[in-house]
Amino acid sequence: MKFWRKMATQRCLNRLRRDVVAWNAWRATKDVSGMSFANSQLRDADLTWSNLDSLDFSGSDFSNADLRGADLHFCDLTGANFQNADLRGASLQGATLRDTNMMRAQLQGANLSRADLNQINLRNADLGWAVLRGTYCHYSDFSEANLAWADVQSANLSNSTFYKTVLTEATLAHANLSHANFNLAMLENTDLYEAVVHDTIFTALDLCGAKNLSTMLHEPPSVLSIGTDTLINTLQSSGGRFTSEQETFFAKGGVSVAMLASIRPAAGLGSER
Repeated sequence: MKFWRKMATQRCLNRLRRDVVAWNAWRATKDVSGMSFANSQLRDADLTWSNLDSLDFSGSDFSNADLRGADLHFCDLTGANFQNADLRGASLQGATLRDTNMMRAQLQGANLSRADLNQINLRNADLGWAVLRGTYCHYSDFSEANLAWADVQSANLSNSTFYKTVLTEATLAHANLSHANFNLAMLENTDLYEAVVHDTIFTALDLCGAKNLSTMLHEPPSVLSIGTDTLINTLQSSGGRFTSEQETFFAKGGVSVAMLASIRPAAGLGSER
């Protein structure tokens, strides 16, 4: 029985690799619920606009594959490899992507809303204009990724790494940023409205352009890791005077008034306020 099931699965995969249009037409007339395509080899495959929704491709190799416009919503992609894959405009709503490798993947305009991205590797990935609304991203790695203009509202990003991540014009409103690391991240015009912080790291960056800092929720209250370099960069970009919004954020994050006052000479701006 296992042999025939394996042969049937292989025939389906061959159809998918050979002709996506034919696969989509076949898929529209067949009930493939319960069929597993786990650990499939689809490296370098042309899967543009393919209909793969709700299928099990856990552990599969999609490295260098072309998945532009593909429908992968509710797919089980646990442990899959999408390194260097092209997923521009792909639909991944509600998909399970735990422990998935998406290093250097192109995900511009992709929809990952409410997807499970726990412990995903998105280093150097391009998620410009992508939708990650309501995603689960515990312990995920976004180092040096591009999330410019991305919609990350209400996502759970706790314990994730944003080292040198571009978040220009991104929306992180209501996101959970507890224990996240934003070392050297770019937060120009990033919307942080009522984002939750707790033991969050903000070092070696510039908060001058970040929006809605004073609305951020410190739950529970904690001393944030706000580096002196961040204070200096922010003060210099703010023209030598912290805004009331910045002062409120720093105060809630455990930065004392004395520390803020001492930053002016360190920033080369003198001691007068």
